[in-house]
Amino acid sequence: MTGIRSILSVLALVFILGGCGSDRQPLQIGGKQSPENQIVAELVAELAEAAGIPVQRRIGLGGSRLTLEALKRGEIDIYPENTGTGLALLGLAQSPDVDPDASIALLRERYASLGLGWSAPLGFENRPSLAMLSDRARALGIRTYSDLARHADRLALGVDSEFRGRPVDGLAPLGRRYGMRFQRIFEIEPRDRSELFDRLVDGEIDVALVRSADPQIEIFDLRVLEDDLDFFARHDGALVYRKAALERFPALEDILEQLAGAIGNPQMRALNRRVTVRGEDPREVVRAELIRLGLIDGEIGEKDRQALNLAVSLSANADGEAGTVLRQLRRSFPTSTVNLVRSGDPLGAIEDASARIALVSAPAFFAPGSVDPTTGRPPLRPGVEAVALVGTSFLQAFALKPGIERLEDAAVIATGARGSSGFRAAQSIRDGLQLGATLRPVEGDTPGMLADALVKSGADVAVLMQPIGNSTALELLKRGLPLLEVENWIQRNNRIVFPYLQPAQIAPSDYERFLPAGQGNGTRMAGFNRPVETLATQLVLAGPASPDDLGLSTQGPGASFVPRALPLTDQVVERINAATGTTEDIYPVLPQARALAPRLPQPPEPLNPSPLASLLSVMALAMLVWIIWLMLRPMRPD
Repeated sequence: MTGIRSILSVLALVFILGGCGSDRQPLQIGGKQSPENQIVAELVAELAEAAGIPVQRRIGLGGSRLTLEALKRGEIDIYPENTGTGLALLGLAQSPDVDPDASIALLRERYASLGLGWSAPLGFENRPSLAMLSDRARALGIRTYSDLARHADRLALGVDSEFRGRPVDGLAPLGRRYGMRFQRIFEIEPRDRSELFDRLVDGEIDVALVRSADPQIEIFDLRVLEDDLDFFARHDGALVYRKAALERFPALEDILEQLAGAIGNPQMRALNRRVTVRGEDPREVVRAELIRLGLIDGEIGEKDRQALNLAVSLSANADGEAGTVLRQLRRSFPTSTVNLVRSGDPLGAIEDASARIALVSAPAFFAPGSVDPTTGRPPLRPGVEAVALVGTSFLQAFALKPGIERLEDAAVIATGARGSSGFRAAQSIRDGLQLGATLRPVEGDTPGMLADALVKSGADVAVLMQPIGNSTALELLKRGLPLLEVENWIQRNNRIVFPYLQPAQIAPSDYERFLPAGQGNGTRMAGFNRPVETLATQLVLAGPASPDDLGLSTQGPGASFVPRALPLTDQVVERINAATGTTEDIYPVLPQARALAPRLPQPPEPLNPSPLASLLSVMALAMLVWIIWLMLRPMRPD
């Protein structure tokens, strides 16, 4: 009996400990694969951890049906959902102009029997829509879904696989509602939905399924077509949860109340932009935002030094040439963290290891003001090398004051930050034309702010070195500031001293395609009404040079530039060049990655090796013959 009692006591203790352990099960936070869903899920997770709730993340499970099934089975406790999708999962739909609170009330009523509840609306909507490039929609006269239906049999549509299979508000019901049949359907996985925008811009599809919280709508100037027959319901963001989770973690109810109406459409688009456009990790984005707002304690961690971050100048088009390069890098390196880092000196971002690649114009590699006696050119900034050619940058000089008609008339020239391509180009121009002007670097966190800073600098001339269509240059042209010509460049020795600056022309037609319709040269570019002589240079990607090259070019202002970021391997350089797809070679005067050097054919091995090697070969051959004879000789009888 004593033994039996001992066994029962042990079993009771096990059950007690097991019961205690069940109370300590973490809050299982789920989420679908869309960026906005991951952002909201991380918001809940961070706030829960700050409230002392143990958390386990199961974010990125899959589509709506799969995630809801996981919630019903108790595999997760809470996840973000849209009201329109929540109703569609029950086979229901509502009018798009219904009050969000009415939708939540209906959802709470219908989901109560499942042991599930719905939070109050979070404050943002993420409704599905069909969108086209504005120029393409304008050319076809398409403004509504009904207009689109008349052209659909000649157009290609891009959707995610979840939307294609939804029986209530998916592709097939949409086609039946509008009599819409597309010539071709391009389908991607929900986690790759941003690829639809790339294919739309590249012209591979004509129409794309978008969500109202997508930042690419504004970035690419898309026309969101009008749902004139009210097919799509409202999709207000909310949280669906197991009611048992509130009993286990009463503090969760406070978090739900804290999030009610707390995330507006602009805020969600801004967070979504950081995740989808800049490639930042949703968890880090949310944590940094909560710390900034003072909702949780902590410090924003140091960025990964070895991430494949791309540094661009303050005046670069993050949604133009920089955005194109960023997308190419992400496609080529899907497992790497590729973010966009703005810097007054992009090559300096490689120095402090906040970036491993920089998008710069060729003048950024040089430090004018002196001449290297070994090359006859300005000294190179050590520690960096060109790894790929991206395009062409043009010198664009604007007269900021009346009466300034030539660069020679300027006493003060405003440029970008020290070390930027514009600053280095202005130094080269000043030295090459022997100008007496003073350079005045200014900064601005965005292209528009930089344009304001240039205008308010008090300088006579502003100089930019950027590709055609740059937002800062476009803003200055819209203000009617005249473009100045670069004269007498080839009459001096400049093509020898500054071979990275070559004569070129830019014309008003080059910029007209970047202006909205009806805002062309006649109304918004009064200072640019004829072709202008200027200078052009290459726009390249730069990376840290290998340690063996750090001893080169140690003269001049850049002598203290010693990179700490890891050099790019030959394989990485080759993949970057394959992604950019340029055919022109990089200027020979720029230091270049080893992988870009011509590969000479390997000479054949000598036919007559050394006498010792010949003797060893003969001995090896004799040994082989002897072994074969031993194996094949007849055996003697005993």
